[in-house]
Amino acid sequence: MEQIQLTMTIGEIIKNYPETREVFINNGFAIFADDTVIQQLGVVLKLKTALKSKNINEESFMKLLQGKIAETGRYKNLQTTVLENDSNHLNMLSLLPCPLKVPMQGELKLFLDYLREEKNLPLNYCIESFFNDHLDYEDYLEHFEEPDEIPDIIMTAGYGFFYKKFMDRFVAKGIFADVINRPVNSRLAEAGIIDPDGHFTVIGANVLVMVVDKNRLGNIPMPKTWGDLLKPEYENKVVMRGHGDIFCDVVQLNYYKDYGAAGVEQLGRSVKYGLHPAQMVKELTSSRKDVPPIHIMPYFFYKTMKESDHIKILWPEDGVLTYPISVLIKADKMQELQELAEYLTGPEIARICAEAYFPATHGDVKVNLPEHVKLKWLGWDFIKNNDMKYLVETMNDTFMRVYRGGGKEVCS
Repeated sequence: MEQIQLTMTIGEIIKNYPETREVFINNGFAIFADDTVIQQLGVVLKLKTALKSKNINEESFMKLLQGKIAETGRYKNLQTTVLENDSNHLNMLSLLPCPLKVPMQGELKLFLDYLREEKNLPLNYCIESFFNDHLDYEDYLEHFEEPDEIPDIIMTAGYGFFYKKFMDRFVAKGIFADVINRPVNSRLAEAGIIDPDGHFTVIGANVLVMVVDKNRLGNIPMPKTWGDLLKPEYENKVVMRGHGDIFCDVVQLNYYKDYGAAGVEQLGRSVKYGLHPAQMVKELTSSRKDVPPIHIMPYFFYKTMKESDHIKILWPEDGVLTYPISVLIKADKMQELQELAEYLTGPEIARICAEAYFPATHGDVKVNLPEHVKLKWLGWDFIKNNDMKYLVETMNDTFMRVYRGGGKEVCS
């Protein structure tokens, strides 16, 4: 009888041998109890990659799978695929923040339908929220070994694709290429957010701002820079994105770059607790007395708030914290997917970004920030010369050590 191969995807295995789903669920992969996860993550995740991510012995796990199949008498030849077309390969993966995913999703699907119907180019794709609790592709990135394990086009706003193993194994080797000859907004170009090496095609940016309730701030001076929040008078006066024991890496890494680990420690004293930005908006506009006066949130969420005399956005003198929204396109697929690549980096997608208050890099679309506002971000030299996975994990640990030392609870 034909053997299951480590190079098969989880989706292929469960599709052809449904009885194996129980083995996955009971041995470290409970997420595959969800059909959506199988349909979206299972189609790209190979068995060998999944086992490596959990440090599970390949030989032992293979015996569990084969034993389960033999037990039910359903061990048959692999003949079918798990996707709608004739390929088991994911052509496009979009992992974007919800405020951008929602308006972009419909437009992307319309264009992909056009490619299928008018250009005879059926593509398998997955459009997901970057903060999906189940589909965390970053958990598997460092375990990918071959280019064919990676989608042909990836849209992302996360730091996971900057992690060293992924950068060394794929990015530095020229697997991805920039879309050339596209007009770039001079303001974002001057901020240095365009990748000088041409691996990441940056189409926009997410920006984090300070939102301050002057009534709750009372007699405490209004902060002018990000560094001001490290002063003793701001202890327990700040809220930032946080879930469980993980806080926003964008904020932490900017403080580390400017003020070192000591700055991240002091940030742990200044932050009272973490919330999702939507929760920040809700509590800032509530009548609760114990709400901290300063909230660090994406510009988009501030724009969802009603105008108020006492709740104001603060544009730090050293700039709004910025991180790129990038498209990774495989160089060897650029010609085949040229029309899709040009669409993703063109004015239509740029306008969707801008309308959601994500400044777009396209030269034909105006940056939706006041002219005096600076963009502050880590920079490509910092990204490419540091082990980002190590820094993200270490700085969060540094932050949490002080945060917990102050008797604060883990975020809900």
